[in-house]
Amino acid sequence: MQMMMVYSSPRTQGNSTTLAKAFAQAGQSTYTINEVYLQNEELQSCRACKWCKTHFRCLLEDGMNALCASFKESEAICFATPVYWWGVSAQLKLFIDRLYQLRMEDFKGKELYVIACGEDTLDGVQYRLIREQFEQICEYTGMKFAGYLPVCAGDDNPVSENENALHQARTLITKA
Repeated sequence: MQMMMVYSSPRTQGNSTTLAKAFAQAGQSTYTINEVYLQNEELQSCRACKWCKTHFRCLLEDGMNALCASFKESEAICFATPVYWWGVSAQLKLFIDRLYQLRMEDFKGKELYVIACGEDTLDGVQYRLIREQFEQICEYTGMKFAGYLPVCAGDDNPVSENENALHQARTLITKA
């Protein structure tokens, strides 16, 4: 079985990436891990031309067609994102928007995990908004919302020094 890890932080050693790496390491006993670093991709935004709805691939040749093929082959997906302005990173939002080229059956039955790191306290509204967004995406697409890990972390309290958060990331996959 395959899991697609989608790291969406512009910082390669960022808090969300650090947590997701711990999650991926724990998942290696169940899944073959395919790591995607969106900061290394040069994806263009969707043009809403709907060409993909008749050709089942995007007209833009920027690497997203290959990422969609990997997405389709995966039984599980993990989105790791920093929290920006009460939501996911621009890189992740762009990736999600470009998944529009897929058929609805390409989503059905996949397990979706989300890891989100921001500096606000865990009772902050942004974590609820992110969770609700992905719960609705799963309901719409037929994916299973398998796990969510919001973590408060920043430059002054890096997740690499938060053993509890790292433990939660390593055990998130076993809670599904």
